Amino acid sequence: MHRLVYIFFLFSGFSSLVFEVIWARMLQQVFGTTSFAISTLLTAFMAGLALGSVLGGRLARRVGNQLKLYGILEGSIGIYALLVPLLLGVLPSLYAPLFERFMSDFYLFSLLRFAAVFAVLVIPTTLMGATLPLVSQWLADRRRIFHGSIGLLYGANTLGACLGCFLAGFVLLPSFGLQATNLIFVAVNLALGATVLASFKMIEEGVSADALLDGHVEDTRVRDPAPLKSDEVPGAALPGWALRLTLILFGISGVVAMSYQVLWTRAYVITLGSSTYSFTLVLTAILIAIALGSVVIARVIDRVRRPIFVFAMLQALVASSATVGFYVLDRIPGFLYDRARETITSVGEIYAYQFALVALVVFLPSLFQGMSFPVVVRAVNARVEQTGEEVGTAYAFNTAGSIVGSFAAGFIIMPWLGMQKAIAAMILINLGAAMILSAMELYQHRHGPRALAMALALGVGLALFVVAPPIDRARLSAGMFRVHLAREVYSPTSFETSTPEILYYEDGLTATTSVERRGGGVALKANGKPEASDGADMDTQILVGLLPFVARSASEHLTIGQEEAAMVGFGSGVTAGASLQWPLKRLEVVEIEATMVEASRFFEHVNHRPLDDPRHVLIESDGRNYLEYTPRTYDVIVSEPSNPWIAGVSALFTVEYFERVRQKLNPGGVYGQWVQLYELHPDNVRRVFATFLAAFPHVHAFSSKAKSTDLILIGSEHPLEFPPEGFERAWSIASVRAELERVGIEDITELYGLMFMNQAEMEAFAAGAELNTDDNGLLEFNAPHDLIFYSIGELFFSSHYFSGEIYGDIRPYLSGWPDDERWSAQRVARLGRAAWVAGKAELTEAILLERGLREARNLDSELDELLDVLEADTRAIVPAARRTFADPTDPLAELAHRASGEDGARAVLDALYAQQKAPRQGYDGRRGLVHALALMLSGDLKGAARQLDHLGDDAHITSTELYPLLAGQVYKTRRRYREAYEALARAAGQPDLKNADASPQVDVLPGSSTP
Repeated sequence: MHRLVYIFFLFSGFSSLVFEVIWARMLQQVFGTTSFAISTLLTAFMAGLALGSVLGGRLARRVGNQLKLYGILEGSIGIYALLVPLLLGVLPSLYAPLFERFMSDFYLFSLLRFAAVFAVLVIPTTLMGATLPLVSQWLADRRRIFHGSIGLLYGANTLGACLGCFLAGFVLLPSFGLQATNLIFVAVNLALGATVLASFKMIEEGVSADALLDGHVEDTRVRDPAPLKSDEVPGAALPGWALRLTLILFGISGVVAMSYQVLWTRAYVITLGSSTYSFTLVLTAILIAIALGSVVIARVIDRVRRPIFVFAMLQALVASSATVGFYVLDRIPGFLYDRARETITSVGEIYAYQFALVALVVFLPSLFQGMSFPVVVRAVNARVEQTGEEVGTAYAFNTAGSIVGSFAAGFIIMPWLGMQKAIAAMILINLGAAMILSAMELYQHRHGPRALAMALALGVGLALFVVAPPIDRARLSAGMFRVHLAREVYSPTSFETSTPEILYYEDGLTATTSVERRGGGVALKANGKPEASDGADMDTQILVGLLPFVARSASEHLTIGQEEAAMVGFGSGVTAGASLQWPLKRLEVVEIEATMVEASRFFEHVNHRPLDDPRHVLIESDGRNYLEYTPRTYDVIVSEPSNPWIAGVSALFTVEYFERVRQKLNPGGVYGQWVQLYELHPDNVRRVFATFLAAFPHVHAFSSKAKSTDLILIGSEHPLEFPPEGFERAWSIASVRAELERVGIEDITELYGLMFMNQAEMEAFAAGAELNTDDNGLLEFNAPHDLIFYSIGELFFSSHYFSGEIYGDIRPYLSGWPDDERWSAQRVARLGRAAWVAGKAELTEAILLERGLREARNLDSELDELLDVLEADTRAIVPAARRTFADPTDPLAELAHRASGEDGARAVLDALYAQQKAPRQGYDGRRGLVHALALMLSGDLKGAARQLDHLGDDAHITSTELYPLLAGQVYKTRRRYREAYEALARAAGQPDLKNADASPQVDVLPGSSTP
């Protein structure tokens, strides 16, 4: 019957962990997600547990029935949990004045924040902490069932915490959200308390009946039992100094255990990604191992006669098994790479595989750590009647150590030593503790076999540590949690040989930041996830920083220059540098990770050195929290966070955040938000759009370049204006114009062409989508799955881009379109060209047709050029090739004529390669032109573009009839629209050879090849 107590305690651990997760997430909405804020939450929570364990231990001998009090405590926790949302609703009104007044004094501000968090959490956590010593004393009073019971009790509680961790992270919060999950577990705790109160008498009677059946007629609640032999109660033999030293070392083991958890979590979010599921997997694996260790040792704890010896051995085993991490951690990306290239049928199988990879490192040391608590309790528990107090004391020492470990690992040890050396330091502390315990044991009881065992364990642990290899930082941060990289970017050979140069690598407070150089390009990473580069990302980084200012400038009634602006996320500094090209007054950049700022120094060749600009104000804080509580308002706010699948970052994509940002805008203010299309399911993109639309009455989405999967959402309180003149006020600012030209914007009207969806299109696309809120966390829990099935979104948006239908149609929002006389032929031509170089030829046709200019000639030179491009874009390639190689004496003429179909083109390629092996960049001269033609007609558009690039400086080739036509159509298919436009414009004036020859033209479909 007493086994019901273990079931009760399993549910107790279950609900406690879920409440910890729920309350932490709720409090983070008030205090933010900086490392200090999270540490404050964790420290306050654990401090309450430690306080509760001490008070519960002292109370255990003073109550008539500990089990009854335990039931009351569980019900009280449930009642308090019901009040938590109400208490948190009051906190913002108290926190805002503290934020405004004391934020400049970091330590005082942190102390006040800790006091506020502690005030909220101290009651329930104290109640939670008191339950273990109370139930331990109840079991100890029933001596017949006491042996091993503490270990089983601790194991059941930890197993419950493990279930709570897993279900909260994978099932409850994704399915029900914060408030509903909190209410569910309010009911669970109330039901648990009621069940304990209703059944404690029955359990008492059942224990007594079991004793009678076993022939034990004495009272099972012996208050003054007969003294036990010294070898049966090991704590009785411990002198005071040894007892104190044991508790101190147990506290140190708590420091080390929590430090391991922090360090392993950082290592695994680098290798598995920073999603909420990665954190859940690591914690679940640790808790399973701890619970299993407690249960296993509980089965034999009554046979342990020398617990100090066992504790020493366990510390040595923790050190030895933790050293395995040095052999495994940087191999995990390779394991992920191999698995990603295999068939994947569900996200569950990937998470199960990742869980196995986590267990490789954390399981054994956590198992041995789990064995330590029952062993220490056996060592210090001298008298049965004081079990509750002694269990509470031991638990308090260990919890206090955990508090120190959670803070010191993240804020002192890892930033000071780095992750690898920090893990090494923890291993050495384990070995040192083992040595001290061994010396203490041998001092009291000299025993040759035990001394030999201790020496062997310590020797093995030290040997493993000494020969352990360093962790390969480049391989560790390879980012193979992105299935796209494994399948689309790296071949097995390139993955094995990939060795980027590490320019910068620092383990910061919230992330491990690195800067890598590959092939001349520099990339910035956070926890293995690329965040910025000086290459392909430049368009996005610059336009995110400038487009909100440019869009605002179209409103003639607004004064431009001297704006006050805020930006969330510093990254490489390119975006901040781009914003500072605007003549603004002040730019506050909020960055949560200091190492990002340090790493930005490696991008000074492209970021305009924003840190040196006196208008730039850097604020190290949580971006959402800062905008929530700062009294300032802004003309422009820019948000360029990381991807929304990352835990914490998703809070920057909720309707509550967007609404708060809108409230921080001055009249006429504009907000710019980066969001991705890649590795994101269309349903999650719909959620982002719907959430943004719910907060801002006027919105549009722009691409950062033609066919880009990086978007910039622009939101405002008032309609954005798109005049015929374009954003001419912005274009007249020399520094702004130079910055836009840096990303290929040759005319300001080209920004019109980059519209991805207008407001009506966004509303239609997002219709019916559920909003992403602080409560439901839809993006945080759903977006990580999209990394695994990345191709769904990729195919969907490729279809959108290349369907042939018109998208990103700006016409309904153009001022005076189409009848206003300001829409001259020249301006219509520029608008049409803007659409064409953005990859939207269908929209160009529609623009000209609506204005009646599709066949107009000689009205404007720019319109004539656009019409020439549209005509050249439809010309057949093969007749032009035959005309270019019309001379029968030309040795290449026969090859050019044969390359009229796919099979012929391939035969021509074989013939060319048989004569001369092709250099990587391609052949020179007319042979290169034939080569480009054959590559294009065979479908190798990437190779054709590379060959045409090589010929671009050869005036004899570029002046031929074939080259500009071939280059225009190849470049267009390769999404190099500006170069394609220029090439097709050069083809103007050549004869239309579409019907000059009966030979078929090979059609090349847009998007048939990707860059």
